[in-house]
This record gives sequence, C-alpha cells and structure tokens, in this order.
Amino acid sequence: MVHPVQSVIESLYAAGRCPRLHVDATHASVTVPDFIRQQWRERLIIDLDASYPLDLVFGETGLAADLSFGGHVTRCSFPWESIYIVTDRSTGRGIVLDRHVPESVKRQAAGQQPAPAFDNAITKVEPPVEAKPELRRVEAEPAEAEAEAEPAEAEAAPPAAAATPSDDQAKKRRAAFRVIDGGG
Repeated sequence: MVHPVQSVIESLYAAGRCPRLHVDATHASVTVPDFIRQQWRERLIIDLDASYPLDLVFGETGLAADLSFGGHVTRCSFPWESIYIVTDRSTGRGIVLDRHVPESVKRQAAGQQPAPAFDNAITKVEPPVEAKPELRRVEAEPAEAEAEAEPAEAEAAPPAAAATPSDDQAKKRRAAFRVIDGGG
C-alpha cells in the first residue's frame, strides 16, 4: 500500500511540479543536521525539486533524500508521521495530514485565522495568504525636498519632440538586443 504522502509526491512529479513538504524536524526519527533541527523545529519546509539529484527513496516508514543545506549535501530521512503538509511549490495546493500537525502549529494557526478542523483526515488546502508589509510615507529633509521639487517640475512637461523617439532610434535600440535562449 502506498502512503498518501508518497502518492501526492509522485502525482506532483508526474505533472512536472515540485513537491513542498512541511516537516516537524523535532520528531525523534527525523534525520537532518542539528542546526536545521534547531533553527526550523516544527516548521521545516523542504522542496523536493526534481532538477536536483535527490536520490529520493520511499520506504515503508518514510522517505529519504539527499538535501543541500548551506551548500553541504546531507542524507536526510523523514518518517511519514513527521510530514504534515505536502503541496505544489508553485500553487500551494496539496494535502494536510491533520493527525501529524504539531500542536504548536495548530495553536498558531488557530490564533492567526479561523481554527482549522484537525480531525485526522486528509484535506485540501489553499495557498497561504501572505501578510503584506505596511507602507508609510517618508518625508525628505526640507532642503532635500526643495532641491528635488525643482527638477521634478521641469521634468513634468518635457517638450513634445523629446518625449517621443523616432522610429529610427527605436530600431537602433532594438537591434542592440540579443536573444538568449533560456533552455526551457
């Protein structure tokens, strides 16, 4: 029998997508570098990018892969019960394994948004809504503001002839560009 985590990962790979795992690195059977465990604790996010040589192996109790942290490749292993979310990296859609979600993550989720129903089921999730930074106006020093105001007024109404380049000028600029094949 194939574990649901494995099934979703394989489905994402088959669709040409990159699986993203949310892992509880504090789980006793997780094998990661100590500094990663200490830094990310219950919120370790792993991208299983197929373009990287992962040597991904699925087993009865979990999965193992070669992962790079700070340029150092380490063989890591994650038991199934340490993985609580599997999503598509680009869309954020995937599954939540409610019974695997750490209590600290449940409490934080309950404080930030309506409490999700963690009922030991697999549910579909939508991409998380990211908080946008607050914008505030920054005033320039009075001397700087006056100096900046004068050129801005002059630039506001340029002569009509200077505002529109000729077709010859535009053709010369376009000819200077090179097309670079992205290989994609």
